[in-house]
Parts: sequence; structure tokens; C-alpha cells
Amino acid sequence: MKLLAATVLLAFTAPAPLWSQSGGMITGQVADALNGQPVPGAIVTLDDGARGSTTDQSGRYIVRDVASGYHRVVARAAGFQPATWDSVLVTAGRSITVDFQLRPEAVPLPALAVEARPDRLLDPRAPQSIQTITGAELRDLPVTTLAEAIELQAGVVDGSFRGGRLGQEILVVDGLGIKNQLDASTGRLGLRIPTVALEEATLVTSGLSAVYGQALSGIVAASTRDGGDALAGRVALETDRSLPAGWNVGLDRVSATLGGPLVGRVRFFAVFEAEARVDDDPVNAPAPGDTLDPRSSQPHLLPNNSGERYDALGKLTIPLGQRETLRVLGVVSESRRCLFDPELKYAGERGPAQRLSGRLASIHLRRTSSPTARTAVIADLRVGYFEREALRAPALDPAGLRLGGFTFAGPEFAGEAIAVSRDTVAALDPIPGVDPPQFVANAPWGIPAFFTTSSTRGQIVWNRFREGRVRLDVLIGPGTDTDLRAGAEYVKQDVQTFTRLEAYRSVTAGAPLPVSSSFSPVQASGYMELQQRAADLTITAGLRADVFNGRSSQTDGVSGTKATLGPRVAVSTSLGRAVFVAGWGRFAQPPDFQYLVDAAFDDTLRTGRFRRGNPDLGFETVTQYDFQVRARVSDAVGLRVGVYVRRLDGLIASVPLGVDPDSAVFGNADFGTVKGLEVSVERDFRSGVGVRASYVLQKAEATANDARDLFRRLQITPVGDTIVPATTAFPLDFDRRHSVVLVGRARVPPRWGVVPGGTEFTVIGRWSSGLPFTRTSVGGDLLIGVPNSERLPGQSTLDVLVRRVFGTGRWRVGVFADVRNVLNRRNVVAVRRDSGDPSAAEGQIVAMAEAAYLANPQPIPYESPRYRPWADLDGDGLVSGRSELFPLFERAARDFAQPLFFYGPPRLIRAGVEVLF
Repeated sequence: MKLLAATVLLAFTAPAPLWSQSGGMITGQVADALNGQPVPGAIVTLDDGARGSTTDQSGRYIVRDVASGYHRVVARAAGFQPATWDSVLVTAGRSITVDFQLRPEAVPLPALAVEARPDRLLDPRAPQSIQTITGAELRDLPVTTLAEAIELQAGVVDGSFRGGRLGQEILVVDGLGIKNQLDASTGRLGLRIPTVALEEATLVTSGLSAVYGQALSGIVAASTRDGGDALAGRVALETDRSLPAGWNVGLDRVSATLGGPLVGRVRFFAVFEAEARVDDDPVNAPAPGDTLDPRSSQPHLLPNNSGERYDALGKLTIPLGQRETLRVLGVVSESRRCLFDPELKYAGERGPAQRLSGRLASIHLRRTSSPTARTAVIADLRVGYFEREALRAPALDPAGLRLGGFTFAGPEFAGEAIAVSRDTVAALDPIPGVDPPQFVANAPWGIPAFFTTSSTRGQIVWNRFREGRVRLDVLIGPGTDTDLRAGAEYVKQDVQTFTRLEAYRSVTAGAPLPVSSSFSPVQASGYMELQQRAADLTITAGLRADVFNGRSSQTDGVSGTKATLGPRVAVSTSLGRAVFVAGWGRFAQPPDFQYLVDAAFDDTLRTGRFRRGNPDLGFETVTQYDFQVRARVSDAVGLRVGVYVRRLDGLIASVPLGVDPDSAVFGNADFGTVKGLEVSVERDFRSGVGVRASYVLQKAEATANDARDLFRRLQITPVGDTIVPATTAFPLDFDRRHSVVLVGRARVPPRWGVVPGGTEFTVIGRWSSGLPFTRTSVGGDLLIGVPNSERLPGQSTLDVLVRRVFGTGRWRVGVFADVRNVLNRRNVVAVRRDSGDPSAAEGQIVAMAEAAYLANPQPIPYESPRYRPWADLDGDGLVSGRSELFPLFERAARDFAQPLFFYGPPRLIRAGVEVLF
């Protein structure tokens, strides 16, 4: 009853930003071409005539919530000849102005005048920061995934939006929100929407609508394509296996789409993509100087690091009547990869592996009012199911590579059956297939140190997150200047986790206890929004109510229901060739469910292995202030300048219990502030050239209640008193102070005589200042300075895509070359926290070698497989003594300490061919 009462507690006076609609808007005026007078009662329809609107006394009309893409717009009125505009491009969250001048019947006039003004920049009905990427732009950019395309937008850094933590965003697919609520801050979604399946993608980082919750930093809205009226498709292949060594990471990628009519008016659209790499995470680390190191001859490839991904999407569009449409969408994604571990460098193909899969099924039923209705009503009922499953464990006899990086089967995992069944009794014993670690004998150095036959962590971690969503949205448009939206959503979730560490030995022998959890959270929400327009002034406001119950049993009880309200308001107005927008809002999201229980996937929390979950965690919240000016510098050049302040509160923190760093509980204890400036200049794509440049200046700080860091900063007075440091704000992990992105597109016509006609070029240049990090002592038990007081070097990349398409009919063939990091810049993405440099200091390497030598100083006889003739300096058949053994330990330590993943990817080149029909 509490949950139901909180859900219906909606006395909202609320307005909604236009972007909250799943599509855009077509608006304009219908006038008499003879005298310019408005034509009231004219009917404006889209496509097949089922959607549309009727003009009012001033001849104005508005068609709301129009799907992204091209549409045919027709205006009809009694006594006038119909007028048609065949290709009106609609984008989500924006209004497109299409004015008609109708010719009276039997009155000869000059050619029909139809005006379309799709100026998205100066639209006062869009009171938010919307960055849109069309399907055509996704095809023209050197990007492979939607996440890569979003990274090109202002304010996005490595998956972080406006300085926020990972997981503070939500993906909305065809109006249905999707989020990995289990461990969004540390784990991936597991579901990939192929870019070729997208009609459009939209990023919103300000003016977040009340329609969608579970987001503090941004919303990524993806609109998938419907099948067309005629059968059409595309098949593409990309590879780098024909390139010379060093540029070849064993990449193969296949993409195929097909869509069109199925039966009657039913249309379908399907996509399948598969991608594999022999080296799934290539790094641009320097080649080792020791010639005995196997990487010295081919430094880009890492062993046991292959990966493959499969994504499939299918969609049916089923008209049920003149104004009812049913859409059924299904998406399946799976990724499998082996995980390179420096400890297992000489263990052959044995090592840890992971599998991550996602499943999405949704049904969308829409009913729209008649074009002649005085009040437009659009109702959307959506039902969705999402499942994410992740497993990381030692691989059992990994499947061999059959084509490039493809195995078509993937590895089998040790202990998978025990993990999936969450059998904590069977997990008390050593897990079959997880071998005890032994020092290898086949390393170039021979000595027993650093390199093992299996991982000393022996980690088996599994989780599965499932949820079902039901949501109803209603849009009511009484006239052309008012939009009222209302809706509600109910979400039922299921969480199951399992963790077993050091699985090669039993619990009685000292391994940590296996831990599992199973609980079923529920969430509900409701909202109302209103948008009111008066001339060039638009006021939007809204109120959203969210409740959730983690329902996670603990020894001290069961969590209760948490509720929060989120008001939002924005004002926008036109100032000639500029638009000014001011907005304010409060947004909330439930915590990751991993923090509700004592165990979490991959054991990634900062306080170590042992910590307590908190079933009484509440919402994390953000209060955001936005100001933006959008202006036309010229007919082809647009300018956006925006500033924002985000007040963070109730962030999840590790609250210490005493002075034991492993004795902590999670709480809503952290708070902070993010301030930023965003500037974007764009030249529209005209005369074969288009350019967009953006700059972001940002400062993101928050308190950092970390039990382990606090323990390392405690001070003990001479009399034995403990001094706890004061709460201070530090730079957030994604506090990227400066960021510049430049995107240029060009199409070379044949008359230039340089390259064949129709060749397209796209260039993406990026530069950003470094992210912060914390310095520590060599042992990691002492902080040097305050948290995140040091910064990494700046990073920059240059990506290029060149495409040439042959043929102009139905069948076309394209060839392209996609080059990432074309200058092969060696970007430092991480450093050792003790040295502040990617490489270990010479003293550290010597210390590592000394400790290993003292642990195993025994001689190596001639009969041993560890014997190395070149190390036997006196030729007595025995590698012994410090003079002969210690250099081996030192070279092995240098090998083990290579800073591989401290560097970003190298130059990656792929060549491709595509067939369009």
C-alpha cells in the first residue's frame, strides 16, 4: 500500500520539455496563395494519412510526437488544391516548420510555394541541451558503436556525462528505459544496439524530462528503424588481416541488414553483426628492450586476449487500424573474451575469461487521434523485458580460433554450474577445473618467480539481473500552443549474485567463504508535464515521483520503501537570431543494488574484500541549473554557449566503522558540485563541407568517504588520540578540465579531378587534459598528498574515414578505409600510483627481484627444465649464486612490470566493403 500510495501521490502542475516525446514535431501555417490569408480547417496529414492535425483560425497546425526520419506531409482544404512536401526530416526533440500556400481550385498560379525551415538551432520549443546524431551521420563517422558516437558529444568523457560517475545515465530504446541497475557504476550494460539499426540517437545532458528517471547525468535516446515500403538491405565486411604485422590485430567484422514489407501492411527490419579480434584490447605500450621477451618482435599483440561479439536485432511494425500501430522489438547481444593476465603470460592459452550477455524484448502499442480531432491525443503502452548475465572465471580448454578471432562457441568456464545455481555448500571445496597456481618453467628466465600456471586469485564471479517494465504515456494537445503529458511506470526486478575467490583451495584451507544473494527489488514512478507556448516564449515544467524498495534481506532486517519528488522547470525565448534558455531541475536515481548486499560482482569496491551492504540506502540526487544561448552567426554557421552547475547529494560512499579499513558500510554520505562551460560552433553541411567544433571547461569535485583512504589518512597524536581528517571535496574521477572535439566532413565532386566522384572524407580530432589520480606509497598503505591531487598527461587522437560508393541505382557497392589514431599517438591512460609514471622505477624493479630471489635462492641444475645455458656463467652445469641467479630475477621482474594497459590503443586500420540494395 505504501508503494501504491507513493506512486499515485502526483498533484503535479508540470510541464515537459519537448524532447521528452519519443519523436519530434512538425508545425507551421497554411495560407491562401492568392491573398496570403490563413486557411482555417485545413487538414495536414503525414505519410499514409493516419497521423495529422487540423489548422486553427489563424491557419496554424501542429503534429506532435512524429517519429524521427523523413516524412511526406500533405495539406488539404475544401476549395483548394492539395500541396505536398515529400521529404521533411524530423529529429527527436525538435520542431520542424513547414508552411503551405494552397492554390484555390481552378485558379492558375505560378509554381506551388512550400517552405520548410528545419532550423533546429533556433527552435524555442527545445528548452534543453540536445545533441542529435542521425543514422546517416552514424554511417559517415569513424565509429563502430553508439557509445563511441556519444563520446564525440560535448561533456562526455569515457562514458561519464558532465563529470558524473559511470552509471548515472540511462539508455532509452524506442521510448523504453534500460539500465543495469545491479552494478551500473562498475559494470557494462551488456546490450548493444547496432548503429546500422538506428534511425537516430539523441544525447540530453540538461533539461532532463520528467518522463524518464534512473538518471542523474544524461539520457541517451535511441530510435530504431522501421522496415520500409520496399525491400532493402546492406551487407558489409571489415578486416585488418591483410595488413602487415604490427597493424594487424586479427579484426573481422560482418554486418547485415534487411528490411521491407512482410505480409500486407506489416513491415520488418532485421540486423545481425559479428565482430572478433585476436587481440581484443590492443595497447600502444613501448616494446620491451629485452630480446628474449616474446613481445619485443610484435609489441601490439597480447596472448590470451581474444574476444568476439554478436548482436542481433529484429523489429516488426504492425498497423492494427487507421490509428493503432503495434511494434515488437527484440535485441540479443553476447560478448565473450579471454582476459590477458601478466601473471599468466607464459601459461599458454589458459587464463581467466568472461562472458557478458544482454536480452531485450519490448512491445509498443500506440493509438493516435484523428487528424480532424480538435484535441490531439496520443497514448503509448510499452511492455519490456531486459536481462543481463555476466560471468568471469578460469577458462576450461578455451575453444580454438576458427576464423580470425571467432571461435563460434566460446570457452567453457570452471565452476559455472555451481555459480549459476548459487550452491554455496558445493563451493566450500576446491572448484573442479581451477588449478592451484604453480610457477611456470617455460618462461625465458627459468627462475620460479612472478609467472604462474594459473591465477593466484582463482576468481569465479557471476550475476544475473532481470527486470520487467510496464509503462503508459499519454500526450494531450488542446490546440497548437499547449502540450500536456502524463504517465506511470512499474518495474519488477530480480537480482542473483555469486562470488567465490581463491577457488583452487577449500574454505577450510583459508579461502574466503563463497557469498551469494538473491532478492527482488521493485520500482514505480509517475509524472505529469506541461509545455505552454506564447509567441516566441515557451515555458516547460514537470514533476516526477519515484519510489523503490530494494527488498534485500539482511541480518538486521529488510529494506523499506524510499520515495522522492523531482520538479523541473525551464524557460526559453527567441531573441531574433538567437534563443535563450534557462532551466532548473532536481533528478534522482536509486543506488546500484550491489551496494545493498555484502557481496558485489567482481569485488570492485574500494574497501577490500570484506564489507557490509546497506539495505536502507536511499536515492542519489542532483540539482541542476542550466543557461544556454543558441545563435545563428550566419545562415550556415550556428553557435551554442551553455553554462551549468550541478549540486550532487546523497552519493554512495564507504562509511568506516572504526579504524579497520575492511569494516565499513555503504551510505548516502558524499556530496559535491560540478560546474561547466560548453561552447559549440557548427557549419552546416553545404557545398560538400561541414565542420563542428566543441570545447568544454569543467570542474567536478565531491567528498570522498572511502574507508581505506580514510584509514591511510588517520593521524595518531603522541598521547594515542586518533585525529580524523575533515571532510573535504576532491576532484571526481572523471574531472576532465578541458576537452576539444573537432568533426569535419567533406564530399569531393568529380569535377575536382583529384579522386573519383562521390568520395567522402570524415575526420575526428580530439584533445583533452588528463584525468586525476591519487598518489600512494610503494606498499599502497600511505597516501601522498590528498586524493586525486595528481593528473595524467593530456590525450589526443585523430581518426579518419574515407568512403567511395560506386553505382547510383538500387544496387551500390562501397569501399572504405577506417583509421583510428592515425598518428599512432601513445596516450597514457593510467600510471602507477606509487611512481606517478607508467613504468616502475628502477628501485622498485630491484626490490621486486630481491624479494623473489630471497624467497627462492636455490640453484638450478642442468637436469631441470628451468636451466638456461646462457645464464650459467662459469659453465659448471649449475645456475647458482647471486651473480648468476639475481640477473634472472631482475629480468623477470622487468618483464612482469611492463606497463601494458597504462597506454591507450595504437593506430588501428581496417578496410571494408559494403553492398547496398
